[in-house]
Order: sequence, then C-alpha cells, then structure tokens
Amino acid sequence: MKNEIDIHRALKVFNKVTQYGEKRMAEDDKTKKNVFGNDYYLCGISAQTDHDGYTIVLSDAQVSLTVFFHNKYQFEYPSNDALDNFLRRFNDVENYQAA
Repeated sequence: MKNEIDIHRALKVFNKVTQYGEKRMAEDDKTKKNVFGNDYYLCGISAQTDHDGYTIVLSDAQVSLTVFFHNKYQFEYPSNDALDNFLRRFNDVENYQAA
C-alpha cells in the first residue's frame, strides 16, 4: 500500500481546518481518538495538535494521519479505499470557501 503524502499539503489542510472549522471541546469518553484536547472539524476532517504544536493529527472516521516533528508522519487506515476517501476530503478542505 502506497501511503505517501506531501507534508506541506497536510499542514495547509491542518491550518485551514483549525482556521475555519468548528471547534469542539475534548470529551472524557476514552473511546474517542482525541488525545490532545480540542478538535476542529471541517469537511469531514478532524484536526488536533498536542500542547506544544509539534505533533498534529488529521483524521476522519476511519483514517488517521499523524505528523511528527521533522515532517515524519504515520498513517493508520483499514483499507486503500478508506485512505482514498480521506485524501478526497483533503481536496474538499482545500476548496472550502469561508462564507
């Protein structure tokens, strides 16, 4: 499975989600993927960051992309179809126009 991504694109998507997305507070439910605190949601993509901003997570219902310091990253996904759907959501965020 090929899982390469342009990190600069991922960072731009992260910035757009946090700038224009809906902010949601962290929940106490331990089954949630949110490990950092606040989530931002836009076009089906969730964006989170740790307290110092060195690690970010972009995710949807099935896929998670974690970007670490020095532009290293890790995908978690169940299938190539899920990954393709996640990457299509990147396009939705990139094309999003604030009202």
